[in-house]
Amino acid sequence: MRLPLFVRVLVAAAVPTAVAAFAGPVAASAAPAAAPPAYSLTSSASPAALSAADCTADPACVLAPAPSGADDYAALQQAITTAGTGTVLLRAGTYRLTNSLKVPPNLDLRGAGLTATTLVMDPTVNWKNFSSGFLIRPADTKVAGSTNLIADLTVNGNCRTGAGAPDPASLPGNPGADCDFRATTGASSTTGGGIKAGDRWTIRQVRFTNLEYFKLWVSQTVGVRVLDNRFDNWGGAESGDEDNIGGGRNQDTVVADNQFDATIRGNSIDFVSTTGTTLRDNTVHTTDAVDAARGVNEYGNVYLEGVQNSRVTGNTLEGAHIVLSANAGYAHVAPNKDITEPGGNLVANNRILDSYTVGVAVSYADYTDPDGTYGTFGDPADTSADADTTDHVVRAGGANVIRDNVIERPRQSGIIVYGTAAVKTSPDTVTGNRVVDAGFGGATEYTTGVGRIDTSGIALTVGDGDRVYGNTVIDDQTNPTTWYGIQLGARKQATAPTGTILTGPDGETNTVTGVVAAPVRTAALAPEAPTGLSADQNTLTWSESYATANPIAGYRVFRDGVQMADLPVGSAAVPGNVLDDSATWTGSATTKVARSGSGLALTSTAAGQISVLGRKTAVTAGKTYTSVASFQAATTGRVVRAGLAFTDASGKVSRLATSNKATVDGAGRVTSSYAAIAPSGAVSVQAFLMVEDTLPGETHILDRLGLVTGAATEQFLPVSSAALVAGTYQVVAYRAGTGDFSAVSSFTIS
Repeated sequence: MRLPLFVRVLVAAAVPTAVAAFAGPVAASAAPAAAPPAYSLTSSASPAALSAADCTADPACVLAPAPSGADDYAALQQAITTAGTGTVLLRAGTYRLTNSLKVPPNLDLRGAGLTATTLVMDPTVNWKNFSSGFLIRPADTKVAGSTNLIADLTVNGNCRTGAGAPDPASLPGNPGADCDFRATTGASSTTGGGIKAGDRWTIRQVRFTNLEYFKLWVSQTVGVRVLDNRFDNWGGAESGDEDNIGGGRNQDTVVADNQFDATIRGNSIDFVSTTGTTLRDNTVHTTDAVDAARGVNEYGNVYLEGVQNSRVTGNTLEGAHIVLSANAGYAHVAPNKDITEPGGNLVANNRILDSYTVGVAVSYADYTDPDGTYGTFGDPADTSADADTTDHVVRAGGANVIRDNVIERPRQSGIIVYGTAAVKTSPDTVTGNRVVDAGFGGATEYTTGVGRIDTSGIALTVGDGDRVYGNTVIDDQTNPTTWYGIQLGARKQATAPTGTILTGPDGETNTVTGVVAAPVRTAALAPEAPTGLSADQNTLTWSESYATANPIAGYRVFRDGVQMADLPVGSAAVPGNVLDDSATWTGSATTKVARSGSGLALTSTAAGQISVLGRKTAVTAGKTYTSVASFQAATTGRVVRAGLAFTDASGKVSRLATSNKATVDGAGRVTSSYAAIAPSGAVSVQAFLMVEDTLPGETHILDRLGLVTGAATEQFLPVSSAALVAGTYQVVAYRAGTGDFSAVSSFTIS
């Protein structure tokens, strides 16, 4: 039931962001976290299994027949029906079932121990008995206030025929392939789940293994307790990719002290549209080896979709992460016609190690109705719009608290809060968290679907008045991978958070140390990233960043997170430049051209555009050519553009120029470049450079004049060695004034 983390969102108008103070760098480095406890079938939290002697001594306990070696379904179902209430104790051994056991209210079904008693599915007689079904499920009758206990046994779905013994394994059997019985019986992919819980059921000390369908299903229930169970695919077993614990629309569910081995498949836990859920002290293991064997990137994650007023505390996730999101990613029909945003949830004191993506994500989303409008706010209990085909209800989100979590080595950012601003009506709180070595493995950004988050300890892209303080973001690597401590806003997103509080009521600030770029970053001020990185043995080259309202002041070059060079605008020689200082330049009718050092001084003799053409250079039709220049305007508000003039054999000139008009003033310089493919018939090309909206008598300075074959007009040459050293080179453009970085462009030299 796993959905993509990136869901469609509503984009609101851009708004300013408040930025508060940060604590300075600290000397402490992050000590490696202790390894999570190993997966074990041994319990220290549950009582011992019921013995046959204890059952015999209890008038309310029925001792079931021993396994027969054949189909045991009828005998066990008869024992359960005859008992009615009380306890049915299953003996040690393996029971073969050709149909689901239906457990009535107020009856406990117990085994002789988690590894002693096994219920194994036999789909060969009639697999449809288990279609979208389970080995154990509630009987159809309900009794108010009833309770049930299912304990001390193994449920085995026979996905790999005869497999699933409690023998430790590092890989599942035939990883990722369909269950064996599907090929022999024609069964569907929804055949054979483990247990479907009923109201006030307690599932304790049950091992779930070798199951095609949901391992444990908790749906439309009240008061379910899932305690101290085990999930694995040991002994040559494998499973389908449905959730290990899944379901929805349940209330007051507690999932605690469960262990998930690295051989599981699918999410560890995924609930949709629930309230009052508690996930506590569970341990999830995953490994890269299992990922690779199945051809997937990740598994074992915890998803709470459309969940409110719930708690996720004290869990340990190895290679997995936690997501709070809306339920907007499902088909927009009942039960997911109306949308519930994550609200009033607590995520605290969890350890999240080596996640494939982020550590904790909070995502807000909505969808549009047929008339193109978004949903109408309603109370979580409001069902007035259920029959309305033109509108749906949105249960607003926010007021989530993410605190005191330890997140180490996520391959992207540590904590992110993003999505649709309009449906987040209360501020979230992110405090007391410790994020270590975000971006471990080299990821530099995270795409949310409506914006891009650069690798940060914590990133917030929506909200008003959110509280982000008292957190620690550390990168203690020799080659750091965390670019920012806190990021506010996202690149390529129109909205931004407002009024973010970065200092707590007692003066708590965020402590950021060892990051590549800056403790805080406002993404709305990010310039465009350089493109077209390439390298030969001695030189790294790239194309100019596209000029926008965030003017570029220069470029910085890093190797594996360590800065190698700062190249202000105009400082780097143009690689492969066909022009030199002696090149002749011809001004337009209203342009007086003079030398200014190695550049040009253009003086306007009339109001309007002034321009200059460089000398002609032979071209090959179909190849790309690029002109470039660094401009310094004599006064404010002047617009500059680079272009190309192609001439054909008949002497016809075609002048082309960028429509991206960069504005400069006397306080600094801006670079403009233009690339185009030489048209058919072209024999020469000239650099064509313009300054617009001038007044008579103004003089404008142009230098770093260039014309190249290809598109690379910037370069980095190592100072201390003749050749580029192996590593990943990262180039960012930085903004004039604030110094904000662009996204990271990377090129790896091996």
